[in-house]
Order: sequence, then structure tokens, then C-alpha cells
Amino acid sequence: MLLRPLAETGHRYAQRDLARLLARQDHLDQVVALLGPRAADLLLAEELVELAAGHGRDVEIAALLPDIQTSPDPFEPWSSDAVDTAPLRARFLQLQGRIDEAIHLLGRHVCVDDVVYADHAEQLARLLGRHGREAELRAFPAEGGEEYALAALAQLLEEQDRIPEAVALLEQSAGTGNPHAAFGLAELLARHGRHGEAVEVLRTAAETADGDCDWLIHLLCRILVDAGRADDALTWIDDHFTRNGGDHQEQAFMRAEVMKLSGRAVDAEAKPAEFARSDEELLRCGTVDGAIALAERLVRRGQPHKAVAHLRDRLDGAKVVRG
Repeated sequence: MLLRPLAETGHRYAQRDLARLLARQDHLDQVVALLGPRAADLLLAEELVELAAGHGRDVEIAALLPDIQTSPDPFEPWSSDAVDTAPLRARFLQLQGRIDEAIHLLGRHVCVDDVVYADHAEQLARLLGRHGREAELRAFPAEGGEEYALAALAQLLEEQDRIPEAVALLEQSAGTGNPHAAFGLAELLARHGRHGEAVEVLRTAAETADGDCDWLIHLLCRILVDAGRADDALTWIDDHFTRNGGDHQEQAFMRAEVMKLSGRAVDAEAKPAEFARSDEELLRCGTVDGAIALAERLVRRGQPHKAVAHLRDRLDGAKVVRG
């Protein structure tokens, strides 16, 4: 076996992968023997829980798992960043079907010493949503975790075919300037064929967001492409960067992504710098690279004669091209 010699040297990822291979072959005893003594490493402890919980060894596994910590130990190898063992224990309980206990455990450790742990809040919200605990989602236990509760509650409402309620819930939060709620609302609207509304939600969010809004623009463009409006996506990208400035390379990558999504692979493979600049900019720049880039663009548009004329005009005769 190729993995075992590497695992025996202490390589944690080889140990994890070997355990997965053994589990697929139903060698549970070997999985526990491999991972149990190494369960102080949370990566391997999580793997032990996922592979072995609920197979008649739960008492043994529970004794092997690290205790829940209440403060970080920066000098401990693979130590948690405080209470990361709480989600591990909660997942262990969940896999045993002890849902109430898992919820209670996570609820007590979402906020520790006035610090809200986002991963714990997200896990709790998803668990509540998965088991239809609507009232508990609406009364989420920690300030700072509302975003996760909101997303889980909206998903629960959608799964119950209560679409207007889910939309209203996210609209309320998006209206306060929450870009994450706007993102979720747009995805929800798009899933139900309301592409125009989704685009308007994202347009507003992108224009009013503080700081980086590229993640909103990427979704906006995907929705436009899905609605058959790839050219509108390209126009919107250029207009946004013209009005707000920004990195030309990022603009180029956004354009390239739209072209790939819309099946225009040849255009998308062109140099990013070309997309970031208009025809006029390439025409004015006076460089050899600019002249060639514009010619390539004309060829892809089905205008090879214009491309040839452009190159002759720029590169032939007495004209000097600055390079």
C-alpha cells in the first residue's frame, strides 16, 4: 500500500487519506487504531468522527476526542483557536442522532468570553435549519451570528415552499445595507426565475457596499449570463469600472469570466490587458502591443480586413510606433 509508509512517518494528510481508504474497505478497527491515538490533532479527530461515529464504537471514540477548550494555547501543536473542539463534539453527537444535545452544546459555545465564533454560529444555524427549528433560528442565541441564522432560516422557508416569506426576510436585511443578505436574496430570486429583480438587488448592493464588492459583481454577471444577457454583463462591468475606478486587471478577469460562461471561449483566452482597455485606448496608446491587441480583437469580431488595414496603418511606412 502506497499510503501506509508515508503515514507511518507521521504525515497527517497521509494518515487521513489512509483512514478514508480503510473505512471504504470496512476496516473500522484499523481506522480507530490509526486515528484514535492521534486525535489531539483536530484534523484527524474530525476524520475519526466522520468515519467511525455511529458504528458501535461511540463510547470508545468519545474518550479519544480532545476535551472542549475554553482558551487558546498557541504553543500546542494543531491547537484550536479557542473552542474548535465544541463543533467537533457537536458533530459527534449529531452523527449519533443526539440532535438536541448537539444544539445545546453549540449554543453554549457560540459566544465565549464575549467573542462570537463564526464557524460555531454557522454550524449551529445550519443544524437548526436542517431539523426545521424555525423558532430557534428566529431567536438565535448570539449577537454577531444573525447572518448565519438569516441564511439558514431563508433556506428553510424556501425548502417549505414559502418563497414570499423567504424573499421578505432577506429583503428586510438587504434594505439595511447588508451585502450578504443582498447576495442571498439575489440567489434566491434567480433560482425562481426572477433574474431582473436579482440583478437590481445586486446592482444596488454593489454601488452602496463599503470596500470590496467584486464578489457581488461576479454573481450579478453570472445571473445576467444565465438570463441570456452576456453583453449586458460586459457593458455593466465596463460602466462600473469607468465610474468607480479600480484595478484594470480585475476588470479584465471579470470580462473573461463572462465570456467563458457565455461560451465565448476564444475571446476569454485573450490577454487580460486587452479586455481592460477600450478600442479607443488601444488605438491611442501607440505601442506595438496595443496595435496587435486591437487587431486580434477585430479578427475575433469577424472583421479581419479591418485588422489588416489597422496593422498596415500602424506598423508600415514612415510612421513610428512607440514601443
